[in-house]
Amino acid sequence: MAATGIFGGQRYRIVWTAVVGFLLLAGAGAAVLLISPTTCLMTFVMGAGTVGSVYLSAGLADGKPARHVARQVAKWSLRSGAVALAVCGYVVTAGWTTIALVVAVAATSPYVVKHFWTPVSTIAQYSDEELCLAWCLSSTALESAATSDERLEITATRLSYLDELERRQPETFAAWLETTPQPTADPSDFFTRTDHHTSSE
Repeated sequence: MAATGIFGGQRYRIVWTAVVGFLLLAGAGAAVLLISPTTCLMTFVMGAGTVGSVYLSAGLADGKPARHVARQVAKWSLRSGAVALAVCGYVVTAGWTTIALVVAVAATSPYVVKHFWTPVSTIAQYSDEELCLAWCLSSTALESAATSDERLEITATRLSYLDELERRQPETFAAWLETTPQPTADPSDFFTRTDHHTSSE
């Protein structure tokens, strides 16, 4: 399953974020040491101001709550200012190699990996064991979701798991629901006694 692959899920996101965070600190540190304070400040302000204004305009245009817009503007302004400062630091120390570094970071980002690198695996191709495991993993992912968009996406995926379980074994599915299972409950005791899903389906 893609969800359990080396490039899938929360673990990869955490590792990627840690690596990028280290690169940002190193680049920003080089900038502070090798570039004048005025230039560093201007670079940070330009990066933060450019992206912050975009998020502010988009948030106001969508009619989102002011508090939510303020949080997003602050978060992405700080991130963008740090990125701009780090890029300047790498330009000074590494020259044109900085372009390759930026491309590598973007190409390995969780979003790009999820949408372009991860092999597509439809739910219908899962075995019963894999489907039950995916349900359990999605429960953990839902608890650790950082944004409402992530929670909505994971919830939709969980509903598709339930639909597939019901399609394959409607009587077993009904019996499982009669036990009033918790959202984190492992359904494998019910659905994997005999794997009803075969390649002929």
